[in-house]
Amino acid sequence: MKIAGYLLAVCLLLSAGSARAVEMSRQTERLDIKLISNTEAVNPAQNLEFLIRFKMKGGWHIFSQNPGEIGMPTSVKWQLPQGYLVAEESWSRDEAFETDGIVQRGYGDVAYYKTTIQPHSEIFGRVPLRLTIRWLACKDECVPGRAAFEFTLPVSEKNLVPTVAWDREYAAAQRWFLPEANRPVYWGSVLILAFLGGLILNFMPCILPILTIKAISLAQSSYDRRKNRAEALLYTLGVLFSFMLVASVLLLLRLNGKYVGWGFQLQSPVFVSLMMALFLVIALLLLDILHFNNPLANAAGRLSFNNRLLSSFMTGFLAVLIASPCTAPFMGIAIGYTLSAPAAAYYPVFLALGLGYALPFALVHLYPQPIHKILPKPGKWMLVLKKIMAVPVLLTVVWLGWVLYAQLRQNTLTSLDEQWMVYDEQRIAARLRNKQPVFIDFTAKWCLTCLLNKKTSLQSEEFAALVKKHNIALYTADWTNNDAKIAAALAKYGRNSIPLYVYYDGKSDDYLILPPLLTPQIIEEYLQ
Repeated sequence: MKIAGYLLAVCLLLSAGSARAVEMSRQTERLDIKLISNTEAVNPAQNLEFLIRFKMKGGWHIFSQNPGEIGMPTSVKWQLPQGYLVAEESWSRDEAFETDGIVQRGYGDVAYYKTTIQPHSEIFGRVPLRLTIRWLACKDECVPGRAAFEFTLPVSEKNLVPTVAWDREYAAAQRWFLPEANRPVYWGSVLILAFLGGLILNFMPCILPILTIKAISLAQSSYDRRKNRAEALLYTLGVLFSFMLVASVLLLLRLNGKYVGWGFQLQSPVFVSLMMALFLVIALLLLDILHFNNPLANAAGRLSFNNRLLSSFMTGFLAVLIASPCTAPFMGIAIGYTLSAPAAAYYPVFLALGLGYALPFALVHLYPQPIHKILPKPGKWMLVLKKIMAVPVLLTVVWLGWVLYAQLRQNTLTSLDEQWMVYDEQRIAARLRNKQPVFIDFTAKWCLTCLLNKKTSLQSEEFAALVKKHNIALYTADWTNNDAKIAAALAKYGRNSIPLYVYYDGKSDDYLILPPLLTPQIIEEYLQ
């Protein structure tokens, strides 16, 4: 519990003090317009984003970009400083209107316009921006309208994070962009992906050795249905409590304008130090250098040793913290969904993750008989297995020490060889304009899945051959330490966890997101 309390305190401290978004509005007789920016300043290394909300009054409607046979498309025209570019524009879902047998398409309630503006590095001081909006509002008659916004933004070299106001407005806008029929299906699929991700997380290298020993220990103990059911329930509640705590912290940070995701706590050197101590205690218990009845559960303290139900709860709680360096397939998509979903979506997604994560071990609690039949009787082989399982745990301690060393030195640059460059959004954009393929590796030293992919696939001869064949520019975005620029880049791709692998083929602005677990064959399939 001390770890959980510390984690929450640190996150509250980090979340303090977010900037205000630029908000402007215009009220007319037929509709109200609101403009909001994602930040209150301009960093030349980061894109600017704007949302415009149109709210119609009294049954009036305006036209979409494809108005039909009759109608004037609603337009947004920007006047930008030299070198600034409108990189992307999108409109929310429109609907059909029929007038005297003529079908038109437009917006009758709420509409959103979203744009991304690419800054230029040679603007200093303040950046003047102006836009003009024109529309045709129709009801019993059609009346043209016009509104203009003019403002300046200061230039800042700081990494800018989307503000609370932007986050709220952006979340509210999402339902207007998604097709109505697709929303329930998509929401259900997100929960299924979250459940599967939690299920698979049990078999990742972070947690498997510990839970294997715990499961074998349970299988070899006497079976009492009532007690086993109680322990299964308490273990599941411990897992769910831990996941809900993570969800609450992530939501708190998001509402304060900070986009972080799974494993964010490992960006704290203090938390990494605590994890090192925890894993070291577990390793010593497995090696029988320390002696407790239940290695994992009693890592929480002697109180757990004297109470099996509290032991089960703390086992579940700590198992989530131990799993934090790993990301399972499907988890990135599910957790990334929370970036644009309403704030309340955090809890169903993390609840599904927790249920999937808790299920295998809870089943071992409830039904140990099949394992009883498979395993030999208790004997020296269990002592040998414990010592074997201690090896990956000790390696984890060494690895966490390496992570801590890198964090304290503020060394966030990852280099596989001379081909890899540090993530730079402007340089990537320049290469894409020149039609050169680009591969981006979002990684961190605390991400075991990232390190595994790097060793098995990104350092393979097959990958090197593909890079040479297609002249691919390689970029590494290292998130070992907290970096708002990388967090914003992840959010751009709809993710808030790593690993993330993004590939631009150079032929268009479209990109591919590779699976979180790589093989040379998977890379070849995506990069060919």
